[in-house]
Amino acid sequence: MVGTDVIEISVTLPVNDPTRAGEHPLDRRQLWDGLLQKAEYAVPYVADISECTVLERTGAGLVRDVVMRGERIREVVTFEDGWRVSFRRADERATWVIRNDIGEDEGGALTLTFSAEMQFHGGQAPDVEQLRATTERGVQNTLDVIRRHYAPAA
Repeated sequence: MVGTDVIEISVTLPVNDPTRAGEHPLDRRQLWDGLLQKAEYAVPYVADISECTVLERTGAGLVRDVVMRGERIREVVTFEDGWRVSFRRADERATWVIRNDIGEDEGGALTLTFSAEMQFHGGQAPDVEQLRATTERGVQNTLDVIRRHYAPAA
């Protein structure tokens, strides 16, 4: 894949998956609070991020530096109250918008969708299927971290 191609990925998982019996259920408020915590400090949520520092807070979100696989990245994070957190990067290496959206399926059950539009400048772009698998693991890990935060102590 040429580095100027735009990669689009979207992965949706149920928040309270009925096939995962015994998990502490999450409600919309808990999920939203968890996404805000992830924006503030992504390290427990994203396996590839080893550092996360908030540089500035704005009325609509924040600006942060993260270290992802050894690379320092500046992201502008915006909040759309109660349903979407967007992460934007635009530099000489890559441009992306990654969205974490709270939604509902046809039956009204909560869902979490991670969608991304990415463009890598120069060099080889990552494999799309590998990115999709990484994104799916990211959605599940985010749900797991939020769930652990709210689950009653054993």
